[in-house]
Amino acid sequence: MITFAPSTTADSASHPHRTTVNTDTYGANDGGFSTNWYRLNHATTVTVTYSSVTNSHAIKKQLRLPKGTVLGAQRYHHGAAAQKLAYTNGYMTPNISYHLKSKLVNDHVYGFGAVSFKLSPKSVTQIVRPAYGLPYGSGTLYAGGLNSIKTLNRNVNAIKLTSDGYVETYRNQPEDYPSFWGTLESHYDSKPNNAQKINLSVKNGNTVELYYQHHLKGVHDTQVRKTGNTQYRLTIKNQHTPYQYTDSAYAGNKAVASIYAVGGVNYFTVIGSGWK
Repeated sequence: MITFAPSTTADSASHPHRTTVNTDTYGANDGGFSTNWYRLNHATTVTVTYSSVTNSHAIKKQLRLPKGTVLGAQRYHHGAAAQKLAYTNGYMTPNISYHLKSKLVNDHVYGFGAVSFKLSPKSVTQIVRPAYGLPYGSGTLYAGGLNSIKTLNRNVNAIKLTSDGYVETYRNQPEDYPSFWGTLESHYDSKPNNAQKINLSVKNGNTVELYYQHHLKGVHDTQVRKTGNTQYRLTIKNQHTPYQYTDSAYAGNKAVASIYAVGGVNYFTVIGSGWK
């Protein structure tokens, strides 16, 4: 999640244009948000950072995650940690579910709760990206697709695909909070409006089908069975159309986003910044 200064529904034009991504090196030196995926070998403590509703200062909390939890980490550390470590500073890597973080949330904090860690190879096992995981970025998809990018429209609903296998929906609910820099605007509650555990994910080319037990409000899913834990299917299609555009919320005032169709509706996810 990015917290923004107040913005109108339509900011100045962002001038999006198509760009390309080298999947072998993306993130090494071009600002790409590439992910390595890991499974915890034993129960492990990570840091979860929220913002204070009083002054927007960072509030760091410790959370013990169970053995087997799947995490997303930065593929390239850029000197922040040894490359052999599983590391993320919590920025633009897949987040864990509210199901795991719920006990940390109260009326004194806001934000999604960025998860950070620095773990040795003995603590984790590197795994292939799960079928439900997006190839780049935080796993957060914003409604509107290219149209939202063109106008820098922040007032949109969002979908989050978590590293531990949940699909969560967040309704746009802007709220202002005081900070040293002036007023900051957060668009989503810490708690999702709806969530479902992904019980099966099937990837076929640029399309992935997510299966879960109950209808997920806020998306166009399809009931495919009457019983069991895979009654509903949500189809997500990667359109493989990355766009670079101007956005002051990101490094170098530039961002790169990829367009997806989720249940037939266009969304975008940010996959890089400060493009060189």
